[in-house]
Amino acid sequence: MRFRQVLLAATMLALPLVAAAGGAQAQVNGLYIGSAVGGNFASAATTKNHPVGRYSQDSSQSSNTFGTGFQGNWNTGVAGVVNMGYGFGNGFRAELEGFYRANGVSNALFYTGKVGQGNLNATAGTLRNYGFMLNAYYDVDPNFFPESARFFQPYIGVGLGFGYVQMQNVRGRESNNQNQNQNQTNYLEVDASKGGGNLAYQGIVGAAFAVDSVMPGLAVTAEYRYYGMLGVPMQAKVTQVTNNNGQGTERRLASTDSFRPSFGGSSVLLGLRLALDANNAPAAAPNLPVGWSAPIAAPAARTYMVFFANNSAALDIAARQVVAEAVQSARTVPTTSIQLMGHADGTGRGGRNQSLSDQRVQSVTAELARLGVPRNAISGVGSGAAGSAGANPQARRVDITLR
Repeated sequence: MRFRQVLLAATMLALPLVAAAGGAQAQVNGLYIGSAVGGNFASAATTKNHPVGRYSQDSSQSSNTFGTGFQGNWNTGVAGVVNMGYGFGNGFRAELEGFYRANGVSNALFYTGKVGQGNLNATAGTLRNYGFMLNAYYDVDPNFFPESARFFQPYIGVGLGFGYVQMQNVRGRESNNQNQNQNQTNYLEVDASKGGGNLAYQGIVGAAFAVDSVMPGLAVTAEYRYYGMLGVPMQAKVTQVTNNNGQGTERRLASTDSFRPSFGGSSVLLGLRLALDANNAPAAAPNLPVGWSAPIAAPAARTYMVFFANNSAALDIAARQVVAEAVQSARTVPTTSIQLMGHADGTGRGGRNQSLSDQRVQSVTAELARLGVPRNAISGVGSGAAGSAGANPQARRVDITLR
């Protein structure tokens, strides 16, 4: 399947989910899993350290250094990743990833270094790259962007790991000479269908679109990745082949040589990510009682406190349970409105604390709406770090007041 077909199919599957996002943010707090697929654009692989598969009919010239090595060019291919990670609730995430990439060979040149000869050219075969990465991410604060652009969660990341590269069926041939009198044809044949591994690295830029309305904790991801590997030890064999007028073919191993090209390229991926802790949030009751908007008697105000991790507006399991308890109380006792007050501790700048307290109010509002509370019954405001001093965990909260 061509890359354009893969990308179109992934986009068509992702669009309905993105449309259902409803403006919720996609921060991660706790354990999550994910996967993504897309296109892979491998860059040219080259090495000029020495010729590949040095060959000479004259043994005295077997160590000549003519030629420039190896150069490989690849067609657009496919890429896929699976991952498991943990969000620390402060914008940082750590992740273990397994990856796979495959590209067809567009053109591969094996410079033999043989006097009077150019190179062996391969125009078929497959380049495969797989391994694992340890990634570190930072979820960028959406408040850095205009309010109209806060329907997605941008993030950046870096990764370090180990990769293995394998070239399959990458073979080339070059005519050597032809003896018309003896009807004898000689040619050189190169085979580099082996592989090797080395240190791998990558940089990641992406965005997550929360689709809690489809499943709590679910998000659609879109990513660009640049990856690379240090010099990978490969091996090429050059064989002298003689065809004696159809009476038989003689094959003689001319040389076996190693080369160390570096591999790299870019990938564009679409995927899904599921925050596992979000699946444990209590389920909402199907409907609100009539008394929600027309209470028989105004009860005393009831307050619930929802706590957050440092520098985070993400709801963990405990926070979601508190919100669910508030909703259950609102259904049990007639309630006219829900008032939210967001807070931050005394660390950080004033502007950051204000935006963080506002963002926490937005997270609780989104959870209340997900549990069935009408948005016109919810009002909220952030107070920043008013009345707070230092790193006080009790100040990182939203107060839910039922009236």
